[in-house]
Amino acid sequence: MTDRFTVRLAYQRGWQVVDGSAIAHTFETKEDAFQSLVDRGARVHLSWRRTVIAGASVPYDFSAEFQSKYAGRIKKEMHGPSAGKWFWFQGSSRGEVATKDDAIFQVERAYTCLVVKADHPK
Repeated sequence: MTDRFTVRLAYQRGWQVVDGSAIAHTFETKEDAFQSLVDRGARVHLSWRRTVIAGASVPYDFSAEFQSKYAGRIKKEMHGPSAGKWFWFQGSSRGEVATKDDAIFQVERAYTCLVVKADHPK
């Protein structure tokens, strides 16, 4: 899988791409920061949490956010012919994969490409 970086707003300094706890680069715009990830085949590290519907968390269902805004969702199918598969959704991009980690990868990669209007690699 590709590298995974945090992108964060650096007050009065633009946007930073962070690798672990080290600042890798600082950019003037969010789009420039995300483009640097696309250029290196990397993806943004989104914040993940359990999906909550009508006040209750849904089993095997997780939502992603970037800067407190919705960025995508993954969920595991529990019944029927697709039981055990993970489905991922990010804007108009979607698909199914075998594992939760693969679903997270797909959402984070699709969101990274969406920010800079790049084609989502298949």
